[in-house]
Amino acid sequence: MAETNSASPMKRVSRACLHCRGRKSRCDLDAGGHPPCTRCRKEGRECVLGGSNRGGSRIRKKNRNENMSTHATSPQSNARELSASATAQSAHLPPRPSLNAPQQYQTPRSDNTGNVEADDESVSIVDSALSATIPRNPSDAWQLLKDVATRAPDEARPVLGDAISRADQNGLSPNIANGTGSVSGGLGGIAAYRLVREGYLSSAVVSSLVARFAEHYHPYLPLVPRKYFDPSALDSFAAMNKHLLTAVLTIASKDLLDDSNVHLCCSRYMHDLISGIAAGHDCEVEAVEALLLLAEWEPQGLRDQTESVGRGEEDRAAWMHVGIALRTGYFLGLDRTAFRSEAAEEAKNDGRKRLAWASCYISDRLISVRIGKAFWSRGPGPMTGLSSHDFPSLQRINPGDEDYARIFQATLDLTQLYSNVHDVLYSGMRTSGQMMLMGDYVKYVDEFRSAISHWNRIWGTLMCSTHIKVTLQMSYDYLRLYTNAFAFQAAISQAISNRPKGDERPLSDHLKGVFSNIGSMPDARFIYESLAAAKSYLTTLNSMVDPEKHLRYMPLRFYLYAIYSAVFLYKARSYDVMIHSEEQSVREMIIHTMDVLRRASLRPQDAGSRYARLLELLWHRPRSSTVTETPANERAESQHSGSLTVDTGGYMQFSPANDFSWLDLEAVGDYVSGDQLGGATMFAPMAACQAQSTIAPMVQNGAQWQQPSVYNWQFDLNGNLLF
Repeated sequence: MAETNSASPMKRVSRACLHCRGRKSRCDLDAGGHPPCTRCRKEGRECVLGGSNRGGSRIRKKNRNENMSTHATSPQSNARELSASATAQSAHLPPRPSLNAPQQYQTPRSDNTGNVEADDESVSIVDSALSATIPRNPSDAWQLLKDVATRAPDEARPVLGDAISRADQNGLSPNIANGTGSVSGGLGGIAAYRLVREGYLSSAVVSSLVARFAEHYHPYLPLVPRKYFDPSALDSFAAMNKHLLTAVLTIASKDLLDDSNVHLCCSRYMHDLISGIAAGHDCEVEAVEALLLLAEWEPQGLRDQTESVGRGEEDRAAWMHVGIALRTGYFLGLDRTAFRSEAAEEAKNDGRKRLAWASCYISDRLISVRIGKAFWSRGPGPMTGLSSHDFPSLQRINPGDEDYARIFQATLDLTQLYSNVHDVLYSGMRTSGQMMLMGDYVKYVDEFRSAISHWNRIWGTLMCSTHIKVTLQMSYDYLRLYTNAFAFQAAISQAISNRPKGDERPLSDHLKGVFSNIGSMPDARFIYESLAAAKSYLTTLNSMVDPEKHLRYMPLRFYLYAIYSAVFLYKARSYDVMIHSEEQSVREMIIHTMDVLRRASLRPQDAGSRYARLLELLWHRPRSSTVTETPANERAESQHSGSLTVDTGGYMQFSPANDFSWLDLEAVGDYVSGDQLGGATMFAPMAACQAQSTIAPMVQNGAQWQQPSVYNWQFDLNGNLLF
């Protein structure tokens, strides 16, 4: 009889559990219609059957307290309620009670049609399934114990009572202390958001800043769910996404001239929230999104002081923010969402987490390329072949909307190329040096050039807004520069290695002689393309980007790519690879770039103004107090030691054996300010250093491996190439 029942098809039942009924989704009970259903079993929920709605009196709305009790059964929700109430107080803002307690007890959000939305912050199906497995480590075992504790119905109400008691002790609103506070009862939604509750901002100012962010910043990195840009969703935005909302306000307020205190207040609160994340406070995917947004724009209010000349401070800050975002993402299990789920419901639940993790991968790769450091993340799982269909929140809603999904896929594909180039060519000081001298870099550079061209053929015709399309074009040009510049550095290394031992000419004269006829060099195509890529980037910036309307709001990496390109051209000119007319046109291009950067800035301390000043010091006539004319009879020796000189046109000149890389903006700042910190002694190719070099790569001489006689100056102590 049992066998017959097991073989019979599942019967359609008219009953459904309360959880599935609230979601308006199908409730898959067993053949006899007994709980638990499939969904509750997977999510570890208590499955309670609802009564029949056929005939008789139907109760449309349940008591709000019962609704809250039902949603309190989620293990993750209870965990957030327990830990969020203990958040540390701000170190900068006036000491006020924490806002976290009233923010946790909110009714489910609903859209304009009255349908309850799926909770973005709820644990995904993938994470829930893991809770039913055997613990793989102490953290898994601890999570299982916590789930069991928070699943007990008798303990749910004391947890709420304890939180209210703590709120009362912290001096919160009497409504909250009495247990009556909610979205409509006092402190709730935007009213409970700290900056509003303590009087720093009004809800109207918050709403206007969110709208400003949506218009100017969101198109370049669409991480914020679009539903939160609806003014009616401000309460849910503030209640469930305090890190993300604060990042949005901090970025949107950084260009306000009429009230700088708004940006200061937002920055201080953002600083406190970041400190809490680093200290291990509970957070969700919205905290990762907030850190990634900050890494792209790096508001000045998060730094104690700002120098008048840009020195790469933004790169350092972005490196730290991306690092915290990656560690947080790993802890939250965002990396597991890189693998596709078969069910459409699972893909929908994991969509926001997958987008955040893919953005972590992009940010990690791009910041590592900018500062020459190793990657922190293994990536979002490139073997899964993520495409635009894997990011439903970026899909078009209306026919005229921007196709952010395809734009994001283009960026993801280009970032993979950045990652490969960095991994192969710039993997390490010793490996890169050996590759340069052995000559096997040529096949890699050729392959990368082909792959980059292939990307441009596919995505170069992508239809999107001009200010978005130009960011893809500039990213493409900078990747060309980054790839081909390695071959330029290799040609320099080979020229130094092949220098005759008896040659008494200064090193600069030797290198200029080698590069006087680039057309005859094996790496001519790479050198020419690196110069063309740098000039193409600056030309695009100068002619296709409106400084006031678009560049002002673009991520900072596009400012810094321009500085890297200009520094690269400055160093290349010392090898006489440009004819006089070409050098003059490059000078004019740099002057135009400085003007564009200044026009994109509202204040002297803005990034555009500070980095325009850096280029001015590097390319323009220096002050007599900083650099003095070097007599002709001493010029050769000063160039050989790496000292600054001035050419006949009154411009700064230097020896190729200087102590800064075109990829090291801090060293460039030291160079133009005269603070070389003994760089000429530390890095110049002095005879004593050449004889005792311990970091130069080995080259083969017959059956023996030995160090080249002149090589050690090509790297700084951090392993950066010094071209």
